[in-house]
Amino acid sequence: MQKDKLLEFLKSQKLLVIATQDENSPWICSVYYSINNNFEIFYVSSPKASHSKHIEKNPEVAFSTSWYNEDDLTDRKAVQGKGKCELLTDENKIKELLENHHKYYSLWKEVITFDAMKNGAIESKPYIIRPSYMKFWNDKLYGPEGLEEFNF
Repeated sequence: MQKDKLLEFLKSQKLLVIATQDENSPWICSVYYSINNNFEIFYVSSPKASHSKHIEKNPEVAFSTSWYNEDDLTDRKAVQGKGKCELLTDENKIKELLENHHKYYSLWKEVITFDAMKNGAIESKPYIIRPSYMKFWNDKLYGPEGLEEFNF
C-alpha cells in the first residue's frame, strides 16, 4: 500500500474540487485546502455559499484533485474520494487545523485567523472533510491507468 505516497501527493496540491447535493440538484466548487497526517482535509469558506448550504443539509461529499506533466502525458496523478464534511465548531481543532493551513498559505496567516472567524471580522468559517474512501491514480507508481483504493 502506498498510503504515504497518497498523503505526499495530497499535501503537494492546493485546490480541491468538492461536489455536493441538496434535495434538488448537485453543485461543484473549488476550494483551497490543506491536509494533515490523519487525512483530515481542511478548508475555509462562506457558510452562505451553495456548497456550504448543501453540506449543512447533507454532509456527504465527493472530492477530487489532479495533476499532470504537460511534457509527459504518461505522468499523471489524481485523487477521487468521498467522505463527510462538516462545519467545525471545536475551538482546539480549529486552531490546530488553521496552524497547519497557514503552512500552505502563509499570505492568509494574518487574515484567516481563529479570532477573525470568531468575532465575525471575516464571513468565512472552517470546514473539515473526513474521507471514507479515496482512489489514487498515479502512472509512475501503478503504471498506465493503474490505481490504488483506500478505505478510511
